[in-house]
Amino acid sequence: MSPTPPIGARRRRRTLIAFASTTLALVAAACGGASPQTASTVALVGPPPLPLQGCTYVLNGSVPAGEPAGIQTSFPPFAPSQAATAALEHIKAKGGTGLIYGFTLPSGTSLYAGPDTGGSAAATIASGDSLLTFDPVLWTDASGGQWLAFFVACGGQNLYWVGVDQLLHRNSQFGASVQSTITQLKEAPPFDKTGKASVLPLAIDKYRHLVWTDPKVTTPPARGELLGF
Repeated sequence: MSPTPPIGARRRRRTLIAFASTTLALVAAACGGASPQTASTVALVGPPPLPLQGCTYVLNGSVPAGEPAGIQTSFPPFAPSQAATAALEHIKAKGGTGLIYGFTLPSGTSLYAGPDTGGSAAATIASGDSLLTFDPVLWTDASGGQWLAFFVACGGQNLYWVGVDQLLHRNSQFGASVQSTITQLKEAPPFDKTGKASVLPLAIDKYRHLVWTDPKVTTPPARGELLGF
């Protein structure tokens, strides 16, 4: 049985599952106006190799029907934390986990430079905006805390990290929904066998991209778009 998506995410989840079953025709493109970064994890991993239309990911040469248009971010430059580098080194050496699923993060959500809250947030989703994540990385830190990681279209070269504990603290209902959904995804049969939402193993390939270890699942993980609503 596939998990029940959080409120407001059901339509986007159906779109996501359709995306994940398609074969991509990737063409080179760049996002104009992306925020500069003072440091980058690009030596370990770079953004998804997808073109952008404005600040919206393009699959198979067009923006998929029903996908909302992303907007330019005003997030400040940031340097990835030591925890981000350590997490990516671990994924590069031993593999990691991602979610075939999407979440819509509300305004006020703090985005961090790595899976730790020791410093200030790298960015905060502004009032009136939200952030749609597609197939984020799922990372568990040393204390058992769960984190979602994703790039943001027109948001620079680094991964943004969101702690589930922080979501719970800010909005207990929404955070509990995310936490419950992750638990259901972990228990669900794998997407590559059912076509339904689940967790799947991922890796960092020789081109420094996050990829699913099953070559049949071709849509790049860890994508996000800032939305103006």
